[in-house]
Amino acid sequence: MSDAPQTTGVTLRTVARGALDELVMLALAGISTGVVVAGLGSRLAMLILRLTSHPRVIGIQSDDDFTIGRFTFFGTYNLLVLGAAFGVIGAAVYQWVRPWLIGPQWFRYVTVGLACGAVVGSMLIHADGIDFRALTPTWLAIALFVTLPFLFGVAIGWVVDRLDREGSFARHGRARWLVAGILGVLFPLTLILLGIALLVLIAWVPARDAWHAEGNSPPAALTLIVRGAWLGIAALGLVALVNDIRDIAAVT
Repeated sequence: MSDAPQTTGVTLRTVARGALDELVMLALAGISTGVVVAGLGSRLAMLILRLTSHPRVIGIQSDDDFTIGRFTFFGTYNLLVLGAAFGVIGAAVYQWVRPWLIGPQWFRYVTVGLACGAVVGSMLIHADGIDFRALTPTWLAIALFVTLPFLFGVAIGWVVDRLDREGSFARHGRARWLVAGILGVLFPLTLILLGIALLVLIAWVPARDAWHAEGNSPPAALTLIVRGAWLGIAALGLVALVNDIRDIAAVT
């Protein structure tokens, strides 16, 4: 009788520790990559387009409610917060899809980048609104907002793999908790996403560890389904992106 509570306690602590370890890794990889690539990268893209576009676009509200040509502290900070949130989502998606990717490591990064460029690019690029009519040249605006998610996809894969290695900073030591906490406070929107991720990880981590402990490999049918779904999402994103570009070309 005395052993049951102890066994349950150890199991609960193990589950909690495993989920928190994964959560810290998501925070470190996702927020840092999102801020640098998605946040600062978007700001740089906007600066480039401001310099190449006609002066009359200055002061116009973009489709994302940013004032074109005006670089304020709060505007830049809001962009970084959105980039951080996008980074956490991207890190979580990569963690989920990573076991199903094929080919050498460099090929995995490129395919993730291409999928990200197609799917996210189709979300950013649209014929409605003013962004891709006011900002010129149009081809450069399209290229920048397809290249950015592509670079993010490549970067998030590389960063997650680096931080997930045995002996990395994200897997050992107390400093990782401090850094992850500071990043979460600096970009508070990510705390909501990390809270949701924690709930998912509490259920997922023990199931994953039990599966690995039994030495099982994923059924061929499941592998085919997941890879097919991943490929299908990328293909749908590419189709949507091509249609968006065609619609923009028709109105410019």
